[in-house]
Amino acid sequence: MQTENQIKADAINEFVCHMIAALDAGFVDTPNLNLATVHRVAQNFVLDRYGIELPHIAEQWGDDTARLCGYLPLNKDNQQSE
Repeated sequence: MQTENQIKADAINEFVCHMIAALDAGFVDTPNLNLATVHRVAQNFVLDRYGIELPHIAEQWGDDTARLCGYLPLNKDNQQSE
């Protein structure tokens, strides 16, 4: 039987391998990611794999920290603000 730590380690490894596979398959143009992007990929990964919705980075950390992590909210024209 796997320990809780082994289960956690396997989940993290699976998540990172998912990101590497996306790069390898051409779904991602560059391996350079900011923390907001990693958070968004994690949201999609967890929802797809486990059916659990994680909060948006701004909900979880607040707007200031989300921006610090690279999140750019959409403006009224649905364009990313600077």
